[in-house]
Amino acid sequence: MTQLGDYHVNQPTGRASDSRSRGPTIAVAVIVLIALGFSVYWYMSQEPEALPPEVVANTEPPVAPPPLAPVEPEPEPIELPTLDDSDAFVRDLIGMLSSHPGLASWLVTDGMIRRFVVVVDNVASGNNPSQHLRFMQAETPFRTTDAGATSKIDPASYARYDLHASIIDSLDIPGTAEAYATLEPLMNEAYVELGYPDTFFIQGLERAIAHLLQIQSLDLREPPSLVERGPFFNFTDPMLESLSPAQKQFLGMGPKNVRIVQAKIRQIAIAIGIPNRQLP
Repeated sequence: MTQLGDYHVNQPTGRASDSRSRGPTIAVAVIVLIALGFSVYWYMSQEPEALPPEVVANTEPPVAPPPLAPVEPEPEPIELPTLDDSDAFVRDLIGMLSSHPGLASWLVTDGMIRRFVVVVDNVASGNNPSQHLRFMQAETPFRTTDAGATSKIDPASYARYDLHASIIDSLDIPGTAEAYATLEPLMNEAYVELGYPDTFFIQGLERAIAHLLQIQSLDLREPPSLVERGPFFNFTDPMLESLSPAQKQFLGMGPKNVRIVQAKIRQIAIAIGIPNRQLP
């Protein structure tokens, strides 16, 4: 989840195993053993037959069957750190998910597991999470273009989040799913601390992802019109103004970046076990 905008808008009132599958290896071994056993049984149950005079018995020794593929050893279990001491572990794990040079700047903050869980909970509830993501703030300010009594979002403002979208798009999907599976116990622990003792974190994550995917059908080929009311900008389009603060901030990334992030979080959701049919 990136910082999705920094302009003020009025707020309307089974996890897959990380070990390699050995199913095919076991299946091949069982098939070979059954085939060998059946061949021995068939050979021993037949009466010997005299060979015709013109046929010479094959005296070559039988060819030994190829050796069975070795069974891979179970991987060593990963010993997770405590939640309080997890930052270094998380940095190492997440740092391997992308070669994008910008990712390192997102890993300098402290309390990353707790911060991520809070951000997800904010989005799942429709709240703007930007206060927890100051380190991702865009370097240039939000701008509008004047058009009489109303203003429009300056398309140049969207470019402030091209870097954010490219970092997210660079994440390796299988690696991200494995990292999630590894860190999920710590996320569940942080989720309990947040006040959800009887709910798994993935349920909140699913709601947050679905909340951001709900705006995928909006046609934003033209920058939305805004009206300034006090310290806030309101959308003049009632449909846009009815969106949650989290969704409005997400739109601040611009149509292209929104589509990039939505496609990536959908892929990640499916990879960690959230069925596509449950997503908008």
